[in-house]
Amino acid sequence: MNAFSLLNEVTTNMNESQLQTFLTVADYKSYSKAADALVVTQPTVTSRIKALEDILEIELFNRFGHEIYLTKEGHMFMDYAKNILLYIQYSKEIQHIVKEPVIKVGFSPGYSYSFITELLKTIKSIGAIDIQVVEGYDSVSLSESVILGEIDIIFARENSPNNPDIISEYLFDNNLVVVLPSNHYLTQKQTLLLEDLNEETILSFRRNSALWKLIDQQLIGVKNVTRIDVDNNEMLLKAVANDIGIGIIPKLGIDERYNAEVKIRQINEISSIPNHVYVQYRKNSRINQLAKKIIYSIINHKYSEIPEEN
Repeated sequence: MNAFSLLNEVTTNMNESQLQTFLTVADYKSYSKAADALVVTQPTVTSRIKALEDILEIELFNRFGHEIYLTKEGHMFMDYAKNILLYIQYSKEIQHIVKEPVIKVGFSPGYSYSFITELLKTIKSIGAIDIQVVEGYDSVSLSESVILGEIDIIFARENSPNNPDIISEYLFDNNLVVVLPSNHYLTQKQTLLLEDLNEETILSFRRNSALWKLIDQQLIGVKNVTRIDVDNNEMLLKAVANDIGIGIIPKLGIDERYNAEVKIRQINEISSIPNHVYVQYRKNSRINQLAKKIIYSIINHKYSEIPEEN
């Protein structure tokens, strides 16, 4: 029997239990041990193997005493059996893929874990969605991912370049704020001035980003500062909470877990730096409807959960 006729027989006449039984017998080299492993009777194992041999018109095993060995044809059939079981498993997953489409949602850096977590809870309530969250390096890389179809929906600070296949909508401003340790003397002031940062330690994350270049332009006149750049928003908040320095981050980056440990203040020159939130997604009937629901949940969260200055 050649490979093509063998594969044809497999796909039309065999079942998963027969294939799994064949591989188990080959592994244990014993019908009785295979029966124990599969939690079936030995006659059931014998019947399944006999059915396979009848379908294929070959012998799969030889018996030498108490030992069972694969025949030459049995060895050849091993790879077919393993592959077909994989295909069966994949086919079972198709219904879940159809019922629960994978939606990749991308965020530019600077959103707090609590914001993203609460947002995902809201998205989950929509139902029948499999969500994958991606944090992009910056807004530019996220926009490129949407254009290439690698991410379905992104939330970024830059508007998408003019592309007929991409929908881009402005949501709201995500103003920059100053984050202070709760016991810092500057918390006694409701609004800060740039000179208040003189001789302070200023914390940033990803200082080489486009946003931080704008911030640094405003900080040029601040004197005798120590600069510490960290890799992510969470690290910055922990550093501020531990009185290491003063942070500057977007307001949506304030995680509610730190509400008792940090205070929020504004510096007009910093808060006036443009930092918009745009949603971008590909024109797709499956994505469009879901995008509208996600946008609504984000706007609702933005106006109900963001901590105020205290």
